[in-house]
Amino acid sequence: MNATRIIRRCRGSVLRLMAFSLALAACGAADDPVAPPPPQPAGWKAALIAGDFREPAFDNAVEAMAAKLAGFGVPRADMTVLEASAVDRSSATVSNIHAAITGLRPGPAEGCFVYVTSHGAKGRGLVIARTQTFLSPEDLDQMLFQGCGDRPTVVIASGCYSGIFAEAPSAAHNRVILTAARDDRPSFGCNASLRYTVFDRCALENIETGLSWTVLMDRVRACVAKNEAELGVAASSDPQLSIGADEASLRVFAH
Repeated sequence: MNATRIIRRCRGSVLRLMAFSLALAACGAADDPVAPPPPQPAGWKAALIAGDFREPAFDNAVEAMAAKLAGFGVPRADMTVLEASAVDRSSATVSNIHAAITGLRPGPAEGCFVYVTSHGAKGRGLVIARTQTFLSPEDLDQMLFQGCGDRPTVVIASGCYSGIFAEAPSAAHNRVILTAARDDRPSFGCNASLRYTVFDRCALENIETGLSWTVLMDRVRACVAKNEAELGVAASSDPQLSIGADEASLRVFAH
């Protein structure tokens, strides 16, 4: 057998082996379907917190958010609402906030939702006026760890410089965090004549069941930008969104 025939035979064998390998790969792909996304939480436990009483906008916002959640099918018994102007167990004190968040304890098929709206201070967190202190990202992280564990968790932190909550340690693999501003920017609308702050109003107007949190935040950002332009704001608050690796498919209060 001459060299040319040997080379041709070898080439034929290589081609047949390649075709066989491709066929096996195709069969393997057909037998290995893409894993479906994890199921949505069947229910939610919620803590809604207004941190400051100097304007009514914060209390107004948590009351409106409670009404939204009720419309989405979250029982009032599964919500804790703490208002800055309230007294006793309904007041937004540090101890009541700690008890509300650490006591969420969602079931194995449920998620956590925490909404905090207040004034904010750069590098400090959100104001808790009743006890003249701040809710910091470190505080919130520890409360969420105790109260929610690895369950899907959504946090809306509304206030000046609240972007700090979209960073470590608050950001985690099982958390979706929306904030009213960057960590170095104020937010707007803290005015006694306004029912809600700009971000809170935009969040309340646009939140709908079934949306992805990314789509919701896109809508909120557009709403905030429009309102800030009307107010003549020079530097946008630039609301932030953090989505943990485990919650890419999480939807807004979908079942």
